[in-house]
Amino acid sequence: MSDKLKKIFTPAAWLFYLVIGIEILYMISPFAVYYYSTYGPSLNFLHNSPATAWLTSFFLPHYVETSSFILNSVHATGEVLIFVGFAFFFIGAGQIYFYKFTKRGAVTRGIYNVIRHPQYVALAIMGLGLLMVWPRFTVLIMFVSMLLVYYWLASKEEQECEEKFGESYLAYKAETSMFIPGKFSLKLPVFPKTGIKRFAFGLGFYLMVLSVSVGAGFGLRAYSISKLAVHYSENSATISTDFLSEKEVRTILEIALADPGVQGRLHEAANGSVDTYLNYIVPTEWYLPDVPLEKIPQGFHGHHQPEDYDRNLYKVLITKAKLTTDRVVEGSDIIKKTFGREPLLVARIDKAKGEVIRIETPPPHVRWGDIPTPLF
Repeated sequence: MSDKLKKIFTPAAWLFYLVIGIEILYMISPFAVYYYSTYGPSLNFLHNSPATAWLTSFFLPHYVETSSFILNSVHATGEVLIFVGFAFFFIGAGQIYFYKFTKRGAVTRGIYNVIRHPQYVALAIMGLGLLMVWPRFTVLIMFVSMLLVYYWLASKEEQECEEKFGESYLAYKAETSMFIPGKFSLKLPVFPKTGIKRFAFGLGFYLMVLSVSVGAGFGLRAYSISKLAVHYSENSATISTDFLSEKEVRTILEIALADPGVQGRLHEAANGSVDTYLNYIVPTEWYLPDVPLEKIPQGFHGHHQPEDYDRNLYKVLITKAKLTTDRVVEGSDIIKKTFGREPLLVARIDKAKGEVIRIETPPPHVRWGDIPTPLF
């Protein structure tokens, strides 16, 4: 691979992960509003059209507890993978520079004695961790794209090494695998060597892999929704952010909807139309900056979800769902077809007393502005 191509593709392979990594860091910092003043428009450009809004949505739970231990562990597992990949990357980089400074030729010892491209594997592990922590469909597409770029870069580098080191490198290849330890050989289809056929074949293969990956993402989203604590009515879906029984969710929602003040505000907001609603039940002591629920108190920048909270006090956020379709939807399709929310009111509930303590007006957007945030 030429130095010119390396200068082009290696930074490009890092760029996508860097953007997403910075988004994650800024989401939990006081400077998020400044970051999104620049980055937000690109998300909103996709989000404002029902045809492309799915690209900004999440396919795994981000702040909602589910009935699945695996889904509830995804975020923490992703953080571990980011750390492991980061450490693995610098171990591999250290070996490379040691060999360069000591002029020992091709790096074939240490972790390079197990796999031939540990740094690309490290980047892939970090990318998977980022995807699990921040599972937007855009991140999924970037991740899959970067895996294919890494394979292409690795193949080109091996061609260079074969030309430079000859039989010794071929012997090394015969004893090690490319990415996965053991006698494992990753073989992609053989592309035509040159010309438009090679480009067309490569593009077709990329689109096929992308389609399968996105399809898997939609499958994971459907599975995640099936594991939520949610109550469906004729024109609404009500999600409990902590995992409550369907009966508890229904009871809390009924307390809110029975209040005359809540009824009056919903009637006024509907203005004679039949709307679809996506609602949230949040423990009073929880703070979720991804939900347009309230102004987060100073000192809280990320999620605040204590397990030990008062099980009688809840906040019920009622939002008008912005749907990707004009037809009537019900059940889980309400969540699947929603791409935006218009906050209407927050009812603070005392479940033990069976009453609404007070009604509040939620902010029109989350703390970072009108950027799209996960629905669950």
